[in-house]
Amino acid sequence: MSKLLYNVNELSAILGFTVSAIHAHLARKNFDAVPPPIRLGRRLAWSVAAVNLWLAEKIQYASANRPPQSDPQNRPVGRPRKRCG
Repeated sequence: MSKLLYNVNELSAILGFTVSAIHAHLARKNFDAVPPPIRLGRRLAWSVAAVNLWLAEKIQYASANRPPQSDPQNRPVGRPRKRCG
């Protein structure tokens, strides 16, 4: 039997957030940072399929909006010089 739901500890391991950070995002209803949960009584759970879909959308959005890579050979090195005068 495959797993259907993640609890908050499992979600924190998947996303790399602490449990308190997940709760803070949920309190602010910041569903751009964490997927929306399912309430099971007083507990929160996340559908494995919904989390996988949410992560796939984040990956697709990040790869589509990545700025073009510049040529590292032509990139200036160090801090810009101050102009006097």
